[in-house]
Order: sequence, then structure tokens, then C-alpha cells
Amino acid sequence: MIRRIALVLPTFSPLGGGVSEAARLHVKALSKAGFDEITVHALDQSEERVDWSQWQPARTFRHRSFGPKSYSFAPGMLASLLRAKPDLVHVHGVWQFQAAATHAWSLMTGKPYVVSPHGMLEPWIRARSPRLKSAVSGLYQNSFLRRAAGFHLLTDKEGSDVAEFLSGQPARIIPNFAEPFQDDGHKPNWFRPEFEGRDIYLFLGRIHEKKGCMELMEAWENLSVADPAFRDRSALIFCGWNDGIEGFEERALELDARFGNVLFAGPQYGTEKHRSMGAATFFLLPSKSEGLPMAVLEAWAAGKPAILSPECNLAIGFERNAAIRSGFTPETIRPALEAAHTLSADARGQMAGAARQLVEDHYSEQSVRDGLMALYDDARCWKERA
Repeated sequence: MIRRIALVLPTFSPLGGGVSEAARLHVKALSKAGFDEITVHALDQSEERVDWSQWQPARTFRHRSFGPKSYSFAPGMLASLLRAKPDLVHVHGVWQFQAAATHAWSLMTGKPYVVSPHGMLEPWIRARSPRLKSAVSGLYQNSFLRRAAGFHLLTDKEGSDVAEFLSGQPARIIPNFAEPFQDDGHKPNWFRPEFEGRDIYLFLGRIHEKKGCMELMEAWENLSVADPAFRDRSALIFCGWNDGIEGFEERALELDARFGNVLFAGPQYGTEKHRSMGAATFFLLPSKSEGLPMAVLEAWAAGKPAILSPECNLAIGFERNAAIRSGFTPETIRPALEAAHTLSADARGQMAGAARQLVEDHYSEQSVRDGLMALYDDARCWKERA
């Protein structure tokens, strides 16, 4: 019987994006499952923007890391796992040292672990830094994945990403869940007087090459030139941190100088994040590659229709009238913006209601807790038979 469980991940900081947020939500869900103890172990010691109360009642451990941050060698994590004596470890993310530490822990103790790849085994991700990934795979990661007692998948598509590592282990699709939206009715700190009455198109999250941000700005530019009504009635707001896109800030400033309808507001956390979501009319994510993006679920919980690419792996949003289909090229993003712009007030209200209902139906805390508990039990049984 599993009485003690450990979660391992790269960082507690919300700068870790969807991985750290998903792990935090798992702690929240599992805290009501009756475990004797939940511990959480991270590779770095960063406390940036961490609200430690949101990780309770788990015990948290941060470990000093060495070398490139993209790998984060942290030998203290293995010792920490051995001291915690979990019956099962849940690994969030791959390619970094938390996988190696868990692999070593399992070999030493004979106990099982389950893996949440978080979309990191997709072909698009594997194709980046191929030499480094090949070295990590050959050194230990392929063995780590094949020895896993189970896989937590976010989408049907992710099943194909892990298929080569399966030999009978359980692999369950368990979507993330969205917490209830809280809005105090105040405008976010970035809101300008000229935005009053405009449609706010919000991008909120990590600003990265794969998210389609530069392509979005090109589509926005083309439509603002072609349609003065769209230009004067709309505002494109980027809330997040720039993760390596050269020229992103300059491009946003250039478009704002021309049209007065583009703003890079920087990262938003806590109350400001909720206010930003509350101010939005539509949520944008024309991504090239995703696992299951948490920000979209948060937008739907707030009643915000989304403009998404199929690569976000949320086709249910199109089926349930909670999202408008986009691509990730300027030519495919522009028609989605036009479709949103021309929606009637009634149609927008219907999409908002559909978004809230979708979260209630499919992305609840109870469903995540039940799914994880079933996966852990199946993984324990598989390990005992193996």
C-alpha cells in the first residue's frame, strides 16, 4: 500500500511554467487522498515568486545544482529521496537531473516511479539540441523511461510519444485541472485608458519560440493595416517573460508605435495575473508544440474563449465551442483573429459559458485525484509483477 509519496520537478518557481504549476496542483489534489506524507523535491534553490503556502501540506526540499541550468546536476536530490523514504516517486518532466536521481533511487530501493513527460518527448522537442538529448538518452534516460512503473499522460497524442518505452506499464490520460477563477474587479496594472472598450487579446505565459509569438505579431500587423476597425477596437497584450526570443520587445514597441494597440506587460503573478485574465476578451496560444497548456484551462475557468492551434492538444475546445481554431503561421493566425473580431455579443457570451462549463465537466480537482490514485495503484501492482 502506498502511504508516502514524493514528487520531483525542476523548480518550485512559477517561472518553471506549466510543469511547476501542474505539480503544485497535484499536491493540492493529493493532500486530500489520505497519504501519511507528501514530499516535493526540486533541482534548484530559487524562491522567485514562490508562494510556499500553496505547496502545503507537503514538505518541500530544494537542492543546490551545478552546471548548465538546462540540466541542473543536483546530487543532493538522491540523498533527499532516500531520507524521505517514499513508497512511490512521481517525476515531473524529463531531460534534467530529476530523472537520473529517481532512476538511481529506484535501482537502490526497488520501489516504483511514474513519469509525467509534460510534452517533453514530442518530436518537436526531441529535435532541439539533438546531440545533447542523444547523449542524455543513451546515458540513462532511455533506461529510466523503460523502467518506469507507469506514465501520466496529458493527452491522447502523448501516448504515441511514450509508446517506444512501454512494455505493459499502465499509461493513464489525466488532464490537469483549473482552480476556480478569482477576480476582484480591478483593472491590471498594465491597463491604459485607451484600452477601455476595446477587445483585449491576451497572451499569458512563457514567451518562447514555440509559442508562435512572433508569428502572432506579424498576423496582427497585417490585419491592423487591412482593417482599421480591427486596429482601433483591439489590443494585443503579452503577459509573461521572454525566454530567448531576440527582438521580441523591440517588435512589440514598433507595432505599438504604429498602431497603438500592442503592449508587452512583462510577467504577471498572483492578483495581477487574475486581473489580467479578467480584463481579457480572448485568450491566445497559437503554439507549435504543447503538452496540455495550463493557461488555457485557467482562461476557460475565467470564461474567456481561446484562440488555439491544434498543437495545444485541446480539440475538445473546438468541439465544445470554447475555442476558435488557429494555426501557428501568420497566414493561419490572421483568419482566427478575424473570426473573433466579427463574433456577435451573443456568440461571445455563448462561448464564455461553454468555456466555464467545459472546465466544470472535464478539468476538476476530483477527477485528477481519482486518476492519480488509480495510476499509482496500477504502477505499484505492475512493479510487483515485473
